[in-house]
Amino acid sequence: MMDATKARFEHLRRSTGAALCVTCGKCSTMCPEGSVADFSARRIVNQELHHHLDGSAVGVQRCLTCGSCELRCPQGVKISELVRGLRELLPEQDRRLRPHGGVFQTVPRMQAAGGASSKQAPWLDDSHRVAEKGELALFVGCLPLFDLYFQDSLAIQTLEIARSAVTIFNRLGVEPVIVDEEVCCGHDLLWSGDREGFTSLAHQNAKLFADRGVELIVTTCAECCRTWRLDYADEVTDYHPRVQHISEYLAEHIDDPKLNLATQSPTRVTIQDACRLGRHLNVVDAPREVLRAVEGTELVEMPRSGRDADCCGTSGFIHCDAQSKQLQRQRLRSAEDTGASTITTSCPKCLIHFSCSKTEDEKCGNPIPNIEIMDFTVLVASSLVDRQEPNESPAPDERVIGARR
Repeated sequence: MMDATKARFEHLRRSTGAALCVTCGKCSTMCPEGSVADFSARRIVNQELHHHLDGSAVGVQRCLTCGSCELRCPQGVKISELVRGLRELLPEQDRRLRPHGGVFQTVPRMQAAGGASSKQAPWLDDSHRVAEKGELALFVGCLPLFDLYFQDSLAIQTLEIARSAVTIFNRLGVEPVIVDEEVCCGHDLLWSGDREGFTSLAHQNAKLFADRGVELIVTTCAECCRTWRLDYADEVTDYHPRVQHISEYLAEHIDDPKLNLATQSPTRVTIQDACRLGRHLNVVDAPREVLRAVEGTELVEMPRSGRDADCCGTSGFIHCDAQSKQLQRQRLRSAEDTGASTITTSCPKCLIHFSCSKTEDEKCGNPIPNIEIMDFTVLVASSLVDRQEPNESPAPDERVIGARR
């Protein structure tokens, strides 16, 4: 078994370019985790297999896999992929316990084992129009689970993100397919080392969406987008739909006259570029193009933004501790220093982590950043302006008939 594991380890080092590392240390200078903890990406790349497997390796579990290090690596080492592969080599019993009682790993594993239950779209109402089959689908992902878990403790409603997406699609004259039986995309399982669970989820989702005739999948989550676009493409051989984050879809339709965007009063907004969207997928222009189209909105940038943006401190729900909170506080202070009234992000995980940091500081009596944290999709939906005259009523055939067709 050790020989097989060693062979996998050597292949991983070659395929990710780790064997080419010249120990220059540039990866460490870019690392957000290294700025707040005893952590070194360079040590991960150069440690031997037995160090990783006996638990003495520094950072295999702590790494954010944010990709900051890869921007400066002169050898092009894919450190995030290396870490992901190393986690797969760890024995199950040695994998780190997850925060929140491990619920965000347990539920996907239950779904991977065939224990998924239909969402039945209870978050939709009669104002939303969706379809059973069609070319475009909205992937809802784990928003219902996040909503159930965090609504009371953090006063956030992640399902409002999905409702907002449907509202936007309907404004553009699109009825998105909603697949009630969809399961978690598998991002967190894949990045915590459970490839078997991820593979099951990927094939379940691929079949469900293929059977509905879906050719374009739009997500509101940066991690879901990365997973569908890159990881499913490697895993599923017979279904390759086009995949977009909703910011990309909106940027393509920004000139549509039906997409009339404006704020009630002038506002200043800054963007948190989610790691999976900005660095992993190189999507940084689309959300900015959309926000600049919102009349009355001024977009301001933090010192580190775009592909250089600082991570929110936690990738998925891999770990959450004092170092994570320190990174979140630093990022919120940076956002506040821009003079923005709102920081918006394209990933529900960033929304949750920033809101958690702010809530905890408030409970502890610590200074609270004077800035609102808002999801990108919700912000855009709240900026939709009805062109209809105040006393004008829609014609009978324009009225919404029901929630699903």
